Amino acid sequence: MVKYKTQGEILIPPFDVKFVDIKEGLSLAYSETGVENENQVVFIHGLANYSQVWNYQLNGLQKNNHCIAIDLPGNGLSTASEYPYGMVFYAECVHEFCKKLGLNKVTLVGHSMGGQIAALLCLRYPETYAKLVLVASAGLESFSGLDKMFIQNSLNWGEYFYTDAYHIKQAITEGFFINRPEKNKIIEDLVQLLQKADAIQWRQMIVKSIQSMLETNLMDFLAQLTMPVTIIYGEHDALIPNKMLHPALTIQFMVKQVEKLLPHCKTHILAQSGHFVQIENWELVNNILEEKK
Repeated sequence: MVKYKTQGEILIPPFDVKFVDIKEGLSLAYSETGVENENQVVFIHGLANYSQVWNYQLNGLQKNNHCIAIDLPGNGLSTASEYPYGMVFYAECVHEFCKKLGLNKVTLVGHSMGGQIAALLCLRYPETYAKLVLVASAGLESFSGLDKMFIQNSLNWGEYFYTDAYHIKQAITEGFFINRPEKNKIIEDLVQLLQKADAIQWRQMIVKSIQSMLETNLMDFLAQLTMPVTIIYGEHDALIPNKMLHPALTIQFMVKQVEKLLPHCKTHILAQSGHFVQIENWELVNNILEEKK
């Protein structure tokens, strides 16, 4: 079990939190651990989340890898402002972060929205990113015009995802198949972060991020990826695919469609796991991440 410590009211991982300025007025928070070798692994969290959803991976992989988990702009302890939030913006921020730290031939591991970001990075800068791991990734599900209109209307009414404490609790709870103690800690931390945030900027971050997620369909360009790709889902993911809009769509079908485009990719659907599969089934996820190319 990961042992947590707190800094003030906000949970931090059992590693020092560092900050790096990637551009004027924009500082990214990150945790770094492990050995200084060529096995560089960067972890990217999902929508309105934070780096600590990767604590089990940092703890478990640090012996043989150089592990880094970041807070995206507007999330966690990183700088928030009126940024042009979206997949391209996030991707460029992560790339600038990697350049600042001198990282190269990186394994990118992205959870949920972080998977879309990681995939964009691999497409834009294949010389920098050597391997892609999509964990419960968004972006492999297509949305029609009517689907997007429904979600936009939900955003307009503030009734979708992480727009307030109630929806944070709802989304995180739905993300777990097993009622683990980490669920409540994540909810507590994210609610505290929300309370400390500028409400208008927070809402802009959520809305712009979701709109960009809807427009960034990884299936349109997945076949262009040149590096090894691994895909991991929890069998009981309640968030992906969208159960309200696509009740008949299954994880299994989505994975089969990906395998048609990337016949050499490795795919894993893990039992007894939901959207936060890297927490609920962390040992197996870590074993998969340790697999050689």
